[in-house]
Amino acid sequence: MADVRKFLRNLTGNPSMRRLGALSGNMKGIKGTFDSMESTIAKPARPRVSDLVEATTEETSAPEETSVTDQSAPTDPDGSGSSGESDSTAQLPLPEIGALTSASEDAIVDPSEQVLEHIDLNSWKWPAYFAFSLTRIEELFPTGGIPRGVGPVRTFVTEENDFRSLALDREKWPGIDDSWTSVGDVLSSTYTDAWLVTRDGVALAEEYAWPMKPARRHMLFSVSKSVVSTVVGSLTDAGLICPGELVTTYLPRLADSGYAGATVRDVLDMRSGVRFSEEYLVEGSEIRALFEAVDMVPRTPVAANGIKEFLTGLTSEREHGGPFLYRSCETDVLGWICEAVTGRPFAVVASEFVWSKIGAAHSAQVCQDHWGGSIVDGAISATLRDLARFGEVIARGGVTATGQRVLSQAWIDDIFTGGPDSAEAFAQSASGPSYPGGMYRSQFWVPSAGRDVVVGIGIHGQMLYIDRATQTVGVKFSSDPEPVRLAAQHGTLAMFEAIAEAVPAQAVPQASRVVA
Repeated sequence: MADVRKFLRNLTGNPSMRRLGALSGNMKGIKGTFDSMESTIAKPARPRVSDLVEATTEETSAPEETSVTDQSAPTDPDGSGSSGESDSTAQLPLPEIGALTSASEDAIVDPSEQVLEHIDLNSWKWPAYFAFSLTRIEELFPTGGIPRGVGPVRTFVTEENDFRSLALDREKWPGIDDSWTSVGDVLSSTYTDAWLVTRDGVALAEEYAWPMKPARRHMLFSVSKSVVSTVVGSLTDAGLICPGELVTTYLPRLADSGYAGATVRDVLDMRSGVRFSEEYLVEGSEIRALFEAVDMVPRTPVAANGIKEFLTGLTSEREHGGPFLYRSCETDVLGWICEAVTGRPFAVVASEFVWSKIGAAHSAQVCQDHWGGSIVDGAISATLRDLARFGEVIARGGVTATGQRVLSQAWIDDIFTGGPDSAEAFAQSASGPSYPGGMYRSQFWVPSAGRDVVVGIGIHGQMLYIDRATQTVGVKFSSDPEPVRLAAQHGTLAMFEAIAEAVPAQAVPQASRVVA
């Protein structure tokens, strides 16, 4: 561990130094070593240090995701849980429960903790610390847990495919960087923290870069919006929300705000007339004021006290129902409606109606402000596999692999097909030229008209890709210092699309193991 301490001193003492970023496969990602760290720190080629993965596994109150034998291995005849092959994870030495260890013992200290001691409200997004922050949100901000429930975990059969040489469709996705031609180029050039592609319960590819690992949550940013959409959809299916109803029917406190006269559907599709600028790097923009209100950046004297007070102060600038305009505040209104119609915190509602039903292995979490508001527009965190499980439910038409209904088929179909004027409203927006033929429906992006695909997109490189035609789900977590890069978005879409097309539709899994 001496080498680890030396590295951490270098990292925390040099803010210009990039974080660790070598992707490793599913198993390597949780059982790597620190052996090659010293040599990689000295490499000048890239400022991002490579070849370091974390040797410890995440402690969690939820069922740990571990590898077991493949489905073709001999099964346990007596039901004791033992199989014909030994579990490599079970061979790791485990501490005795209740055994006390000296605080000076390095083995009980997570190296990441020493990095977090240098993070504050100003620095949590610094490139040197960003990847650590995104996997330790609960250490930095108040959060509410979204429990996984007590149901069975949706298992994935894991393969070890290498898709790096697959070519990208640069003609369809012209925003791709000129130097990127393959899946490998996208992965190595977009600050990838972890990525996963699944199909019909098979994890086709899965890799992690330290400090990310299978049991660790990562902030979703605006992919959170797509999760919120499903909660609203489930409450609509239950008769608690009507998309055609006025927002103020559920939230009378917004009667004097810019949301007066807007419907829930206007908000779902980001077509309200509320004045809101999503310019993250522009001083005085509404999105920066939102960050101040929820204490994710240093406050100014005029900052609102929490997300709900912030929303009540928004004004309108046009008629509701016009062209699409991306506004994070719309999702926070939806989260508030979910709380209002149930009388419970969003985290509890999201667990009951969605997260506890999808076969998640771990709880998700959502940041909260100091006044009890839930920051649902971009502050939900989840593990890589659990987000894939969520995406699989969408791809399957709202039903889990075990047949449990989470969302109605009608709600899912509406996301993919959109409303009568969804495509027109999107084409008239500033986002239209970036995704010709696309649209935005119920907090999901439809990137093009040519495929049966919807995506969730989050700043700093997050994406959830759902191809309903091939049942392919892709998830990518990143820590890109830039909030928005069209090249990275187009590159990631092209990457997942190339993989979906490369894998035969009726492929038979060649499994080496099954993971929960």
